[in-house]
Amino acid sequence: MTGQRAAAEPYVTRFETEVTAIDGRQVWLERSHFYAAGGGQPADRGTIGDIAVTDVQFVDGEVVHVLAAEPSFRPGQRVLCSVDRSFRMYCTRAHTAGHVLVGAARRLLEDATDAGLEIGSETVRVDLETTATLDDETLIELDERVNRVVWESRPVSWDDVSISAARERDDIGFDPKIDAAAVEKGRVRIVTIGAETDRVSREGVTGTTASREPWDATACGGTHVRNTREVGPVAVVGCSSPAEGVRRIEFAVGPAAIDRRTAEKRAAFAAMESLEVDLEDVRDELERGASRR
Repeated sequence: MTGQRAAAEPYVTRFETEVTAIDGRQVWLERSHFYAAGGGQPADRGTIGDIAVTDVQFVDGEVVHVLAAEPSFRPGQRVLCSVDRSFRMYCTRAHTAGHVLVGAARRLLEDATDAGLEIGSETVRVDLETTATLDDETLIELDERVNRVVWESRPVSWDDVSISAARERDDIGFDPKIDAAAVEKGRVRIVTIGAETDRVSREGVTGTTASREPWDATACGGTHVRNTREVGPVAVVGCSSPAEGVRRIEFAVGPAAIDRRTAEKRAAFAAMESLEVDLEDVRDELERGASRR
């Protein structure tokens, strides 16, 4: 297994294990399913025993847990550990959504390469190295493609390969500097979002011209869902340029995406009422109004 146990077994959020070492508020466990911050994904929350976990770091190949207070338990004792499932699944869904978006960007923007991801409490940011201009139409198409791949229920899998093999494959996104969290002992963990043929084969559909190319294959040490349908609603909310040649796309998942969709629908209905036209005519009517000024 390359990387953290939490990434290999993302649905495990409750476990019992032995405490191996303690240094003040820092605790080491014989086996840990807590995700340590890395690759733009924040550390898991939860409890060890009855004490809150405030941070988790991956240091020298070991998961180090930082507690809110010094524990009363001692090395050699067994403790019940609980990962905050709601937060874990938010990060897991958001991380997979980021990979889906990168796959969409590579298809829409010929020179786009992944330059990093950061999962925030309300939105997720994906940075792309590209010379392309991302206008509103491009963002709308990105949004549509991401949600279509989610709807298509594509399988998501992860495996590790040698670094040399990863570098030789043109279909794998791998940058040793950005993807350091995915590398261990000369091997790299690859997360793959399946091809359309994977879904078609599973559903028994015949006579199709579905693509055989995986939607995305990227080196990654984070947690991911097993199927894109688990991601749920996604809403692209904007784009900025934090540096020359870099475009930052911001999107929301889950309840935040639903809130965004609701706000957009309210705005669309208000425009329809104000302009006294159907939804498909709003844009043309706004353009006509602008040309009269």
